[in-house]
Amino acid sequence: MADARQPRRRWAVDRQQLLILVAASVMIGSFALFILWPKHRELAGLDRAVRQQRRLLSQRVTASQQGMLVSARIPGLRKAQARIRKRLPRGPQVADFLRMMNAALAEIPAVRHEVTRSGTAETGSTPSVPLSLRLEGPFEAVYRSLCAIERLERLIRFRDVRVSRAKTDGEVRAEAELLIYYLPQEEPAGDENPGDPPAASRRTAPSRREKQETS
Repeated sequence: MADARQPRRRWAVDRQQLLILVAASVMIGSFALFILWPKHRELAGLDRAVRQQRRLLSQRVTASQQGMLVSARIPGLRKAQARIRKRLPRGPQVADFLRMMNAALAEIPAVRHEVTRSGTAETGSTPSVPLSLRLEGPFEAVYRSLCAIERLERLIRFRDVRVSRAKTDGEVRAEAELLIYYLPQEEPAGDENPGDPPAASRRTAPSRREKQETS
């Protein structure tokens, strides 16, 4: 009899342990499902929000740094714009260029220079006025004169520079074609042609009915 009851007791003990394990697993699963999972989702959403705010903050910092760089470059850009306006003005302004060139060459008295108009002006997006330049004097003085003309605050280009021996001993003659670039002048707004008279001064021809009334 004792041997027949012993397996039943073991089965009862095993079944009790199994029920305890099942209950414990159900409690752990419920804890993970109803408590830990919502907290995990809440923390994950908070992490995404923090990352998004950090990305927006980094973008704002980068934009502010770029704005500071641009604002710091504005004075330099204005100076560059003023220099460009001097070097490439509206209109040929040949007289101003000749005054600047004469002032620069006056510091080199050993050179004799002559400037004449040559050819026709080139048109386009950046038109130019051609001038013929002739310099006579010692080689060093002529070279200094060409460098002084090149350093003037105008956009110019030397073309067809020719150097030969002058009639005077110890002197050379430099002949070149000088192109003075400028920006085209802005045309006045309006559909009317510049040569047409104003609209107020125009008079239309009288009609046939008006002729009959006047007669």
